[in-house]
Amino acid sequence: MRKLSNFINYFFTGVGFGAATYLIILTFASPSIPTRLGVISVLIISGLIGILSMIFAMDVPPAIAFSVHIIGTFLLVLLMCWINKWPIDFWLVGVFVLVYIVIWLIIILSQRQTVKEINSSIKKRNAKK
Repeated sequence: MRKLSNFINYFFTGVGFGAATYLIILTFASPSIPTRLGVISVLIISGLIGILSMIFAMDVPPAIAFSVHIIGTFLLVLLMCWINKWPIDFWLVGVFVLVYIVIWLIIILSQRQTVKEINSSIKKRNAKK
């Protein structure tokens, strides 16, 4: 049951990042109107990218995990573009790299904040002893 819960958690985290990214791109970079297929494919592919992120929780060397993740993510983005008949060009690669870096920065900052909160709680608990 724990593995299913992790799968669901990673899937919906991916959906959140993918949906936000899709909306930002539609708002600022793309004059196109979203389609039902576009939205559904973004949600499903984003969820799959989230599941792919589970590799970082496995006992795999970081360089291998990162390589698998970025290549797998790019292949899933290419699949999404193919499904939606979106152009695959240098602009796509540039946006992919930019979005990948921004999402990593958000995750790193979020994890730092979580670590600070945990450390603060531990210090408070130890101070009460």
